[in-house]
Amino acid sequence: MMISKEKYDDRIYNMHAEMCKMLSHPTRLRILEQLKEKERTVSEIVETLDMNQSTVSQHLSELKKSGLVKAERDGANMRYDLVYPKIIDACEIVREILFEELSRDQDLLKMGKGDKDGEK
Repeated sequence: MMISKEKYDDRIYNMHAEMCKMLSHPTRLRILEQLKEKERTVSEIVETLDMNQSTVSQHLSELKKSGLVKAERDGANMRYDLVYPKIIDACEIVREILFEELSRDQDLLKMGKGDKDGEK
């Protein structure tokens, strides 16, 4: 049985929404950033992010369940890595948009301040 294009599109949109939900927490974004260059243990991530281990472990578990992160045993430690390194590109594009938005807001604030100064 063949899946209709509409059902396929619905499935993709739902998967997209679920992935965006996974990326909607700052801690998970920070963890992904840590995994950008190399795989890391929970301890390495905890140290770099200066967070407690239970918080980092909880978010890594969510990222693993979602399929964005994989774990591999290395002796007594688990090493985590990105399943899809392209996810970093997607996050960086969103960050670029946010920086553009902040820049535009700053420009608007400057313009607003200039108008007020001109009225004095």
